[in-house]
Amino acid sequence: MIRIITDSTAYIPKEYIEQNNIYMVPLRVLLGNEEFEEGYPESYHEFFEKFSHSKIFPKTSQPCLTQFVDIYNAIIDNGDEGIVFTISSTLSGTNSVANLARLQCKEPEKITVIDSQNCCQTTWGLIMESLDMIKNGLSREEIVEKLSTLQIESQVCFVPDSLEYLKRGGRIGKVSAKLGELLQIKPLLSFKQGKLSCPKKVIGINKAVSELISLIPKNIKRLFIIHIANSKFFELLKSKLKGKFNVPTYEGEVGPVVASHIGPAIGVCYIK
Repeated sequence: MIRIITDSTAYIPKEYIEQNNIYMVPLRVLLGNEEFEEGYPESYHEFFEKFSHSKIFPKTSQPCLTQFVDIYNAIIDNGDEGIVFTISSTLSGTNSVANLARLQCKEPEKITVIDSQNCCQTTWGLIMESLDMIKNGLSREEIVEKLSTLQIESQVCFVPDSLEYLKRGGRIGKVSAKLGELLQIKPLLSFKQGKLSCPKKVIGINKAVSELISLIPKNIKRLFIIHIANSKFFELLKSKLKGKFNVPTYEGEVGPVVASHIGPAIGVCYIK
């Protein structure tokens, strides 16, 4: 049997993890002297409460090597094989840790580590596709080959509530942030194939939401409507998306690791 392993940045609900026997390895976030282990969606309240009142910029930390090794060995001991999904290697060293752990496990040839080249619920979508292929009897090699084509066009896009957290992280200057807030400028942030870009900047949240929706192609297979830290604009995004895409649609929460760099935000992920 093929088992799925992922890190916490896929932000998969705990119920889905348990129903599908998925292994989840958590990343960690350091906020001042406190360390938070990134768990499942709906468990991030304590971090966000302290994050919103802190002027300290958080630091993220990748999982321990032994966490992956132990999971790989448990899978191998059970006579199974595994496919591992990690956050993009351009965002975290987690993929390197997962690969190093593979070399240290009992039978490395039974484990395949995939760099999602993405983050958030886009990775969950790839896992959903993988589980469907497992049920249809595809081999690990066949699944990995098909995933490589899905990754090319799948992406996540965000509209931050404010520019404050991008300023804190050094991604924009103080003057640009102040001017942007005064003019109500909203950047659209896109992450695809391991690269972060800003395809558009618009004025006003209504225009930003419309532009965000316009980035979604017509021929998608799965759609995820997401938010960070209970963004005040989440209901607006949901209302504007209602009825536009006749595909399986899921709502999701993004956790501390990604939130540390963007702050409160709304977004969409899709599998094409």
